[in-house]
Amino acid sequence: MQLEVINTAAAVGTFLVIATTAIAAVIQLRHLRASNQLQGLLTALARIEDAEFNTWFTDSQEKLPALLGDPAFRRSLDDGRYDRNAPWVKLANSYDAIGNLIKNGLLPEDAFLDNSCYRVVSAWEMLVDLTAIVRRRAGSAVWENFEYVYIRSKRWMNKNPNGNYPAHEERAHVPDRYLEEDRRLREA
Repeated sequence: MQLEVINTAAAVGTFLVIATTAIAAVIQLRHLRASNQLQGLLTALARIEDAEFNTWFTDSQEKLPALLGDPAFRRSLDDGRYDRNAPWVKLANSYDAIGNLIKNGLLPEDAFLDNSCYRVVSAWEMLVDLTAIVRRRAGSAVWENFEYVYIRSKRWMNKNPNGNYPAHEERAHVPDRYLEEDRRLREA
């Protein structure tokens, strides 16, 4: 009888040790995932704020509208004969990579969109004509993850039309010292 009690106690003890180890492993995996997501978020945010990325954005803003007005440029896009190192291509590819990470749960969507949804929307809307022309030949898979993060950004903006500032926090007063002067200049 005493041996049976000892065996039962040992089995229960073994079970408790294994269960505790499993719970600790799950907690550790959660922390590891959160750490990896934070690192991914910091890397993505650093990337879209670096000088090269901002140059791609500015160059796309300044040069792409005129290029899209040129039938020869549009034909080169349509034929798939274009510079894959052009700033607008690099910009779209970068947002496509970010969209892929978000879609697959490797980048925390809410944290990224809270910080960058307006930039994503601006970039997509600036590149939408380029995207349409490239997709004529290559199909809708081109920059589909960029499209995904754009749609998610628009949804986030609709859900948070005034941003995501905590409702219970006091806001700082932001004076608009130049409002009247700028209004007069626009009317002149």
